[in-house]
Amino acid sequence: MATLQQALTRIDTICPNAWDDAAKLLWLNECESMIQTRILGTAPEACITYDADTARSTVLLVPAPFDRLYVYYVIAMCDYAAHETAHYADSMMLFNAALDEYAKWYQRTNGTAAATPGAAAQIAANSAARHMHENKGVLDGITAARAGAWDAKVSPAALGPAVNTALQAAKDSGAFRGDKGKPARGEKGDKGEPGADGAKGDPGKPGKTPVRGTDYWTAADKQEIVNSVIAALPDGTEVSY
Repeated sequence: MATLQQALTRIDTICPNAWDDAAKLLWLNECESMIQTRILGTAPEACITYDADTARSTVLLVPAPFDRLYVYYVIAMCDYAAHETAHYADSMMLFNAALDEYAKWYQRTNGTAAATPGAAAQIAANSAARHMHENKGVLDGITAARAGAWDAKVSPAALGPAVNTALQAAKDSGAFRGDKGKPARGEKGDKGEPGADGAKGDPGKPGKTPVRGTDYWTAADKQEIVNSVIAALPDGTEVSY
């Protein structure tokens, strides 16, 4: 396990800074208190703290290799105090990862995670204060075993047919059948406003190009027709009266 002096030395070696030991001891105390209250289950008033008179050979609580979290936390606080927000975010990310790794190791090693001091008693007191109904005794007597027994007596599979049978019997009895109503028609409403113009249609396809001799007559064609008609008319010598 790292000592107090070893932690301070590692911090200054990795991240040279202008902060004195008093400031770094304050941040180490914050980190140590966080570990004690969140992971070790120590009451806040019973947390171990360090000051200028604490022997530098004092062993810190978190063992290696997890003790690097002390370095990450103090460096993060140095960055925060220097308004280095980007560096602070990176350092806190490293600290949180190391803290989570230590917490999981501690839980595996000790079997179960330590409970927060006083949390169970506080939860019980809050629950009791909120539950002051007249039927408190009845509700408190409902157990999982009793609820399971009730569910077994009336299962959804058995309840469905029974409900359908009861509904059909009520329908057949006619007790819920009323007189047939007359259709009603409301008054004619006002004429609506003209609708908006529709969208302009697409242009039509080009027409067929006429072909000479097929779709129209030329002047020569017309003259030829006239000549043929005149030639076919009688000249008067062939008519007798």
